[in-house]
Amino acid sequence: MSDNARFGQLLGEFYQTYLGRAPDQTGWDGYMGQMQRGRNPYEIAYEIQNSGEGRAYRARQQFGNQRAIDAANTARNQAQAETRALQGRISGFEDRIRRFESDIDDYKTRQEALQGQYQTALGQVQDWTSKANEFQRQASDWEDQFQSKSAEYQAAREEADRYRNEAVGRQLAGLRSGSTIGGSNAGRAGAGTLASGRTGYRAMDDRAVEIEKNIQAESGALSRKGPVVERITRAQPRRGAPSGGGQAPPAQSSSYYASRFR
Repeated sequence: MSDNARFGQLLGEFYQTYLGRAPDQTGWDGYMGQMQRGRNPYEIAYEIQNSGEGRAYRARQQFGNQRAIDAANTARNQAQAETRALQGRISGFEDRIRRFESDIDDYKTRQEALQGQYQTALGQVQDWTSKANEFQRQASDWEDQFQSKSAEYQAAREEADRYRNEAVGRQLAGLRSGSTIGGSNAGRAGAGTLASGRTGYRAMDDRAVEIEKNIQAESGALSRKGPVVERITRAQPRRGAPSGGGQAPPAQSSSYYASRFR
């Protein structure tokens, strides 16, 4: 690079650095001539820096720099305040996150406990459902048995009533025909009757014999009650009354009923 080119580069840098502009023609020509005649370029730089324009430019630069510094400090303070606020918010978020995590763990524990309770309750429901089905089956069985026994009871009651009516009818028929005289134990169809005063049995099966016993136990003749006894009681004065109208002792009768109720 030639000296003129090097001098021109240095002069342009001096003007831009200390005055903030490019060299004007007058200043360019004057300072270039001085450097070409051997003046030190840095002496020219000092002269430009301390010139009136140079001092004014430096003052403006310093003021601008101060404003920039103040603005930077303000921005820094704001950034610091915002940073502290953000840090506080971050700490709050961290605390909330920790609480959320604790709540989540608690919910998980409760969920597991509820799942265990649900499984237990489900097993109990299944057990009680099985038991309910078994009880329902047993209830149905007992209901069937009750219906069957009710039918058997009704049939037995009707049969007992029929036997009782037949026995009373035979007793009345025997009284009307005089079969009580002589203490006979014979009756129609080869069966014993109450008129003889002795226990008789019918030629029937065991069930009929049991029903016959119940009928005889409940008969009005043995308990001194009923239509048969009333007929015997009414008949006694007529059988023993004398022809003369006097009171005579009652006649001796071989009738079982007459002997029972003297």
